[in-house]
Amino acid sequence: MTDEASSRVDQDHRLRFACACASAVPIAADPWVAVVNQRKLNNGTKELILNAIYREPRTITQLAELLGISAPAVHRHVVDLLADGLIHEVDLVAPQRSRGSERYYRPNFPVVLASDQATLQPALEDLAADITAAFHRRQEALADAFARTSLPARGEPAEMLLHYLYATATRL
Repeated sequence: MTDEASSRVDQDHRLRFACACASAVPIAADPWVAVVNQRKLNNGTKELILNAIYREPRTITQLAELLGISAPAVHRHVVDLLADGLIHEVDLVAPQRSRGSERYYRPNFPVVLASDQATLQPALEDLAADITAAFHRRQEALADAFARTSLPARGEPAEMLLHYLYATATRL
């Protein structure tokens, strides 16, 4: 078997999950994969740090004082959060810094508060209705494409594919 054929077979038979959170393979665009699959916030301290830095960037010293834990403990958690891609260092201009050598951190993702979610909800409901309508309009084409895959021969019903189709289409 040649390397080319081997890589084609491997690629053809690679599992494809509808949602990144179902895969053990880290996906850079989705920091919650690491949170869910690898329990990156399991002890609560890292979650407290994220809650403390979403409003404004903070230093290790500021976090230690705010949370009432030692700076070395905060540093260990910050290093883990950086390695997991959940936070990043930000540059602040001199007047905002208390000391020039301090490093400030903030989350790598937006934190959506309940009040923000309530404000976004009507637009999200309209978007969901549009997506549903698009799936209905393309139902026949999707059924034809499904029939040409190996899925029916393996006994997979088309209905079981809907989440995969939605998740994949929204990532394209």
